[in-house]
Amino acid sequence: MKKIKLITIGIFLLLFLSGCFQIERVIHVNKNGSGTIEETVLMSQEFINQMKQMAASFGGGEIEEKKDESEYHNVEDLKKDALKMGEGVKYVSSKSMEKDGKLGYYVIYSFDDITTIRIDENPADNMMSSSGMGEDKEDMYFKFNKGKISELTIIFPQGDDRDEYEEVEYEEEPESNSAVSDQDIKMMKAMYTGMKISVKVIVDGKIVQTNATHKDGNVITLTEMDFDVIMENEKAFKALAGSKDSTDEEMKMSMQNYPGFKADMNEEVVIKFK
Repeated sequence: MKKIKLITIGIFLLLFLSGCFQIERVIHVNKNGSGTIEETVLMSQEFINQMKQMAASFGGGEIEEKKDESEYHNVEDLKKDALKMGEGVKYVSSKSMEKDGKLGYYVIYSFDDITTIRIDENPADNMMSSSGMGEDKEDMYFKFNKGKISELTIIFPQGDDRDEYEEVEYEEEPESNSAVSDQDIKMMKAMYTGMKISVKVIVDGKIVQTNATHKDGNVITLTEMDFDVIMENEKAFKALAGSKDSTDEEMKMSMQNYPGFKADMNEEVVIKFK
């Protein structure tokens, strides 16, 4: 599976930038398949400035000197993002935010049919594409059956080389973090401080059956990375730092027991609720 790898690669691309950001995405699903997508994005001013520089560099334009709310809360851009998520997704509202010295926004989108939605699994991809550094990736999508017990299926992008990863036989290898120097760790810790990413699905009802790895009541956590927590454990941080060239199975084995890191490793997550 390429699911975790896509997230990790996106994070490591962001190492070209410094300063921290936080992204939280929550997908609410009703019993009839409608719902909302809520996103909270917070960025340091340094991160905002560097994103502007990257966008100007890749786009060939000049950096605007003005500093206003549109740098971190651009309603027109958010409305365009709604169109990218799928047919019938609508921008509902948004507001600017300032918290702990970071600037950003909170936005709500609505949809009538979750099966029409195609959404990137890694919310940081939006930042990468706006800077010109991102690349096209497969999106996760959804199936839905309505009934007395509704069934939601989340299908993750797999990639063309999934079988290649699964069929490879591994000989005993040195620890995956052996190539990560202390200097690398010091630099990456400075960049990762305060960084958080999470993607959750909340269903409107009681979950009666699911294969999800991380369930808490009616909340399913698909991805959660809290780098402040991860960095408290040097072994965990080195494992993550050395994982960008690892297979997903290696990533799973190296990170699944460390606090601050959650990821569902199923190819599909099925949630039955009423």
